[in-house]
Amino acid sequence: MASETNQLISKVLESVFYKTALRRAPRLAKNAHSLLKLLKNALVKVQSLGVGTTVDILRDKVVLLGGLIKSYATGEYRNIEIQNLLKVIAGFIYFVSPIDILPDFLPFVGLTDDVALLMFIIKSISDEIEKFEQWKKKVPLSV
Repeated sequence: MASETNQLISKVLESVFYKTALRRAPRLAKNAHSLLKLLKNALVKVQSLGVGTTVDILRDKVVLLGGLIKSYATGEYRNIEIQNLLKVIAGFIYFVSPIDILPDFLPFVGLTDDVALLMFIIKSISDEIEKFEQWKKKVPLSV
């Protein structure tokens, strides 16, 4: 199973779809409105998927990474290395696109590549996520 996942991640990372997302990410990183729109599209998509173990895991990951993107877009949090931010943005671009290695309209398997990519990104930037979560604990809640 692990080797199949690694093969899928390799295919995603080498795909024209992900490479295009990576090329678009720097431009989006400079535009708060575009980042927030991307986040909204990702949240709408993940909410529309219903329920189930895979969908629930995906929803949790989108919400986690979405908090990071939102805090960056609003200027509240900028303590992230740019290449890691670009990975997250590219992952969201890939996720919201209906056409990628495994098109989302394919029942059961269509989200497999999306989940694999987001899990890979989370693992690869786990230190950044931990820093962000520590920062969130210190920030007072806004009313």
